[in-house]
Amino acid sequence: MTITTHGTGAYRTARPNEFVSTRSQFEDLQRQLSTGKRSETYGDLGIERRASLDLNAKVASIDSWLQGVKLAEVNLSLSVQAVENFATLTNETKNDVRSNSYTPSASGRSAPQVLAEEKFKQTLDLLSADVNGRYLFSGRTSDIAPTVGYSLIIEGDGAGRAGLKQLISERKQADLGSGLGRLTAGGAGTSATIAEEATLHSYGFKLAGATTNSTALVPTYTAGPPADIAVNVAGQPLPGENLRIVVDLPDGTQEEIVLTARSESSNGSASETFVIGADVNATAANLRATITAALTKEAQTTLSAASASVAAKNFFDGSLSNPPLRVPGPGFDTATAAPAAGTAANTVIWYQGDDSAGSARATTTVQVDQSQLVATGARANEESFRVGLAQFAVLAVETFPATDANSQARYEALTDRVREALGFGGAVQKPSEIITEFGTAQTAIAQAKERHGATKNYLDTTLAGIENVTTEEVATQILAVQNRLNASYEVTSILSKLSLTNYL
Repeated sequence: MTITTHGTGAYRTARPNEFVSTRSQFEDLQRQLSTGKRSETYGDLGIERRASLDLNAKVASIDSWLQGVKLAEVNLSLSVQAVENFATLTNETKNDVRSNSYTPSASGRSAPQVLAEEKFKQTLDLLSADVNGRYLFSGRTSDIAPTVGYSLIIEGDGAGRAGLKQLISERKQADLGSGLGRLTAGGAGTSATIAEEATLHSYGFKLAGATTNSTALVPTYTAGPPADIAVNVAGQPLPGENLRIVVDLPDGTQEEIVLTARSESSNGSASETFVIGADVNATAANLRATITAALTKEAQTTLSAASASVAAKNFFDGSLSNPPLRVPGPGFDTATAAPAAGTAANTVIWYQGDDSAGSARATTTVQVDQSQLVATGARANEESFRVGLAQFAVLAVETFPATDANSQARYEALTDRVREALGFGGAVQKPSEIITEFGTAQTAIAQAKERHGATKNYLDTTLAGIENVTTEEVATQILAVQNRLNASYEVTSILSKLSLTNYL
């Protein structure tokens, strides 16, 4: 049993503790008023602390996802813009090199070619875009610039590493051979022959067949390999009748060479027509001369264009783990070994980024929810970019001197190929496909952002009900405590002056 003192000095024991407790309560209410928070620690929340901890953890997770979403939105927006600009550039070049766009010039380059060079440089800049030092088109190696510079790509480094120009030159030599596209033309008497080289290889023309609409000409095609064509002039063909020789080119295209019979008194191109002679032997001799002239012209025009296209494709298909294919040499004009990969020491590798297997999109992912990853990666060596760069580059490096009688035909052969390639036909990856994939990622991210925003608002509201206080409630409590303190001070003051004399 405790006996409480009620003597005249009892206030000295009770009042100080009450003052401290009330004063502490008053100061805590002032803190609540200034911070808006119910307490400074989770422990002071009492039974609500577990709910507060759980809700704060959920909010922190959402905040981290939203931070990743914010960065991904910027990266995706810039990536989409880059691909859209690239698509515009390719479409413009496709229109620039329309049929009959050749105009002779002192420089040997047409306006579309000059523009293609600028578009090539612009595309390299687009593919080298970075955000805070992170390259968007370098796959997993986002800290490495994905492409080397224009001059190095085209010219090489002058110290042993070959650029695109050298690879095109080597391929042209290998395909042209001695001048007939690695074919031989001959015959005697009433025959005219065309044959592939005895040693099998992948360069130059490949004979695919021969037909005629003349009963006087009898072509015989032997598939081989090596293939050959023998034409027997069994009689005199009529003017206008023709012989058609079909050849396959290194880029997978096919060309038909049409040789038309004409009378001696009429005019015609030496590479397209042959004169009906005095007898079948003379006609056969004229046919042999025309075959040689026709193959020479085709080698200088369509075969040259096909060679440049193949070399450009091989160059831009190259990467660090798979260097570009090159013609073994020197001795390129007599090469028979198949194209082989160069090395980083002797060939410029234009793409320096990640080239591992798998989807380019999967090289970078952003976590937008507990179990949802969105793929946002890209590589500068994706097929669409390789195709576009190869067409820009081959236009930029080729020249068509006004003094060369074959320039227009070669220009048209090349621009036909460029125009076809920039159509991104068949199974070739299209710029629009990349844009669509990025768009899908943007949609997923936007949906996650909206979902997290709604969830965060709900959690913040719930958390505020636990951790926050209202100004009105705290102000009322402060007023009550203040009044109680004032009353306590007054009573204490009175009691402190109380004595037996005063009491009596």
